[in-house]
Amino acid sequence: MRSRVDPALLSALAVGLVVRLARIARAPLIHPDGPAYLALASDLLHGDVRRVLESYYSPAYPGFVAIAIAAGGSPEVAGRLAAAGAGLAALPLLHTLTRRLLGARAAGVAVLTAALHPALVKAAADVLPETLAGAFLLAWLVVLVRAQGTVGLAAAGALAGAAYLARPEGVLLVPLGVAWAVRRQHRAALVAYVVAALLVMSPALVALHARSGLWQLSPREARLAATAAVGAEPTLVATLVHHPVSLLARTLVGGATQLVYDAKALGVLLAVPFVVGLAGAAGRATVGPLLVAACFTALPLALNPSPRYAVPLVPLLLPSTAAGFLALGERLGRRAQPVAAALAAGLVVQALWISHPFDAACAREVQELLLERYGPGESLVAVDGRFAYRAHGRPVVPRTTAPDDALALARRESARLWLTRPSWLPPDWRPPPDARPVARPCGGTFVLFELARS
Repeated sequence: MRSRVDPALLSALAVGLVVRLARIARAPLIHPDGPAYLALASDLLHGDVRRVLESYYSPAYPGFVAIAIAAGGSPEVAGRLAAAGAGLAALPLLHTLTRRLLGARAAGVAVLTAALHPALVKAAADVLPETLAGAFLLAWLVVLVRAQGTVGLAAAGALAGAAYLARPEGVLLVPLGVAWAVRRQHRAALVAYVVAALLVMSPALVALHARSGLWQLSPREARLAATAAVGAEPTLVATLVHHPVSLLARTLVGGATQLVYDAKALGVLLAVPFVVGLAGAAGRATVGPLLVAACFTALPLALNPSPRYAVPLVPLLLPSTAAGFLALGERLGRRAQPVAAALAAGLVVQALWISHPFDAACAREVQELLLERYGPGESLVAVDGRFAYRAHGRPVVPRTTAPDDALALARRESARLWLTRPSWLPPDWRPPPDARPVARPCGGTFVLFELARS
């Protein structure tokens, strides 16, 4: 009996696995948020579910990491493999979506592109939830467009809730799904969609309410309001009520910034195929995924733009890119194959390239300094939690770079060490009597203070 699985999808899964494992084998420097996700996975393994649900970081990814650790992996490797697994799981979903929109040929091109895409490969080899959020986003879109009744919409609602548990901005899928259901006149199943989403979201929502006394989507809301310079409101709803104009201005500027990040995430090598596909005859068929990506860029991501947050949106841009590749292939004729091979080689080089070598060298230097002088187990106050993590210590991460805030936090947490940048210290600032500088690692980029024991 012949397999019904597209050979292009099988090839993409095989190539994607090899490239992602090759990236992991190169042991790139863990992301600054990575140690926090690993700590939450450890909390889950010790049964502290409530702490994970009410954390600053979303709970879904630590859950998958905890499973990988329980299966026998070291924490950091388990975190990377969990991200890689989610990235590979997204490939069949992308294939299904693209095949429905553009046909089998475009689906094969889309998944082969995703298998080699630098942003997707790098995210899949780090300790971050972006690939998981992207997989839930694709699964939601696939289930939603195929939903015929109550059961299908309820499944889509559950996936919308899961996307929220992976990244807080995933909550946008709830109103987007409602709008889709109303437009398609699935009003009878609308309640099932919303109820399913809320049921999946409810553990985190209830835990956050119990912790703060406020109904909020994430503890990040107050920080987002402060970052946007629109006041010290505890929730985004309060910010919208009391500072609507400032919030709108911030959203417009942030949306433009995030759009640039989205374009950079897609990559210069894929820019021409994307534009060709968007402008061609197949452009109308890919409007749906592009609208979803645009909604994320213009709304939740605009409040806190980041190159990292563009990663889950990249697969939504690949159906249009695949259509562009096919159109360009027809124009190139016999030259298409060598051009495609050169492009694939370029994508692989970008995917495996380790950027910012100074950061990795600096992290090693600080690690050696801390272990040689103080040994493992010390608490270190630093904006970047990787320094304590690599030195087998306890990271204490301040909310700001202000020295007084960091020192106050160090005293509350009984931390002995504080690492900061000289450029973050005001010109007239002088260390208090209980804090003395003891080292300037990384060529003076950082300064290490030792605090007297109280």
